[in-house]
Amino acid sequence: MAGQRPLVGRHAELERLGEALKGARRGTGSFVLIAGEAGVGKTRLAEELAEHSRATVLWGRASHGAPVPYGPIVAALRAYLRANPDGLRGCGALKPHLALLLPELGKPAQAGDRATLFEGLRCAFEQAADGDAPLLVILDDLQWSDDATLELLPALAEPLAELPLLLVAAYRSDGLPRSHMLRRVRHELRRGGHLDEIALGPLEPSQTADLLRQIFESAPAPSLARAIHDRTQGVSFFIEELARALLLTNSLTKGRKGLELAKGGEVPVPDTVRDAVLIRTSELSPEGRGAAEAAAVAGEEFDLDLLAEVSNADGVAELLSSGIVVERDGGRAKFRHALTREALYADVPWLQRRALHCRLAAELEATGAKAMEVATHWLGARHEAEARDALLRAAQQSRAVHAYRDAARAGRQALELWPEGEDEARRIEALQSYANSTELGGELAEAARAWREICAIRQAEPGTGEAYAAAQSRLAAVHDMRGDREVAFAARAAAAEAYAAGGKHAEAAVERLAMANYLRFAARHSEAIALAQAAVKDAEQAERLDLRARALGLEGVAKAKRGEYEKGLKTVRTGLALALEHDLTPVAAELYQRLSVVLYDSADYRRAQETLDSALELCRTADEPATELACVTCMVYVLRECGEWAEALKLGRELIDSGTAVWVAEGIVGMIYAAQGKLSSARRMLSSSLATASQVGHYNMTVDTTTGLARVAALEGGAQETGERCRSLLAL
Repeated sequence: MAGQRPLVGRHAELERLGEALKGARRGTGSFVLIAGEAGVGKTRLAEELAEHSRATVLWGRASHGAPVPYGPIVAALRAYLRANPDGLRGCGALKPHLALLLPELGKPAQAGDRATLFEGLRCAFEQAADGDAPLLVILDDLQWSDDATLELLPALAEPLAELPLLLVAAYRSDGLPRSHMLRRVRHELRRGGHLDEIALGPLEPSQTADLLRQIFESAPAPSLARAIHDRTQGVSFFIEELARALLLTNSLTKGRKGLELAKGGEVPVPDTVRDAVLIRTSELSPEGRGAAEAAAVAGEEFDLDLLAEVSNADGVAELLSSGIVVERDGGRAKFRHALTREALYADVPWLQRRALHCRLAAELEATGAKAMEVATHWLGARHEAEARDALLRAAQQSRAVHAYRDAARAGRQALELWPEGEDEARRIEALQSYANSTELGGELAEAARAWREICAIRQAEPGTGEAYAAAQSRLAAVHDMRGDREVAFAARAAAAEAYAAGGKHAEAAVERLAMANYLRFAARHSEAIALAQAAVKDAEQAERLDLRARALGLEGVAKAKRGEYEKGLKTVRTGLALALEHDLTPVAAELYQRLSVVLYDSADYRRAQETLDSALELCRTADEPATELACVTCMVYVLRECGEWAEALKLGRELIDSGTAVWVAEGIVGMIYAAQGKLSSARRMLSSSLATASQVGHYNMTVDTTTGLARVAALEGGAQETGERCRSLLAL
């Protein structure tokens, strides 16, 4: 910002950021985090970089207490659009997805997903960076950010390397909760080799003296500089506020060695930053003080017209002229520092604070503000019913832009405010939305807890058998994702019984098929056969040929696994013939894969490979990625058994690199490495595969990887481990 005092004590950090900006100017962008405790100078460092960068600068700040999905990102892009209304025209088909966040771009997309939205945001920054100067994007106060913004950052880190763009993100490192998404972001950036972080520490005593010399426009005495440094621990914001308080109260006098505290002065160095801020605002008129208090309640950044509505226009003007807040584009203003706002907010009398929150909530609601911002003020006003409604709207708005963790947070807050026994139907609807959001956001333990509660509610209600079954099915799906097949099996059993009792035989067949598959993986083949046969009956009652064919395929595999190869082969072929006769292409692809399993279990590897080729061709025709993946993993296994190790390794590594079926591919590749004598790599891959196979109860891979580890141990001369592995195999 023009007119600011020279930066004190941050020259090494500024030089490092300058080098990153030079890289962006050459077309090699990067992402830099600035971390440090509150008041240490993170924002000031970013401002200094922006002032001297000769770059196009876009700012975005997270809002304390009311995190809106993608809030800092939207603020930065909106600033760009104000200067370049047609600047995102080059995003083409992605513009409707961006319009979900930036309505000024036109009609939003009716359907989409998070990956498409992320690609749209990447494209937006690419367009913004397509100019003569490099683009500098500064995201501040990310400790308060919404999760959607934080989840986006690792996705942007890699594309930055090909853009003339430097992304700088600052956050408070002190008091950051262990569960904060920022910690996960740092881990992902480090894992991807993209973590570049500058940690700002406090100023040195000599630097404190330099800063005081600028503020006082005269040298402080060493004793005064030392006292202020000790009291503030070298935190620049505290130094500035304490120094201004001393100037305002005329507490300084010229001494032999520089400025000193006046003897007998009424105001000593204030003990806390709050004291210093309050001393500074004591010079305001009653109107100015009222505007300052209203601004503190409004938030770190606020709309000036809104502030005038709830306080006084003259007071707002005085507040701006005081320098406590600074005006920004679009009729908005912000506190010069978040700590100033926090100190003022804490000093607003409780009842007055509630009244201001109430007025702000009503004004914001009337103007169609974001629901999360409205909810924050209703919560501050202690109006729980209004807050709950706003939180439910906020959750819905977050889901609409695929910000599922933010939706879950808002939904959780709403549910915590729900009075017992009130509007139960709506509460169950909110609980289901919360369960969906936590599931999509990857919070699987919370999703399972929510679905269990829904199951308990539905079970206790008369006439809700189908809803109870659906809830049990969703609970099973969550436990599947957690790798807890035993609990998932129990949930699916409850769902199947409830569906069948309600005459929903197709749904019952689907649940029984999933249960039979669990049992097949666990080598409980007789039970799997019984469940598959029950699924056949359900499918027949539902007149669903596709489900009947799938059930026959699973029954045939289980029979073959039990040792009845001919019967199993015949049953699978019956299902396959049914699928082919009725042009059920996706089902036929699945049945070809089942047939290949039976063939390679009977050591007929060549025919198994031919069958898999047919399955893969059908999968690609029918766009069935799940079955295609199963076919590819089976193909790797078959190629290994046929001795075609080069091709097996090629396919296996492709699976591992793509992040799909990693543990299965690791097990198969690990066995080849063991046979080739690459024992260290073999042990690593086999151990990883065995850990997952044991967790999910996959019998075949558990046997395969345990065998491989026994072979590795024997080749290494580890007789004891070899014996233990062999005993494990015998037990299996």
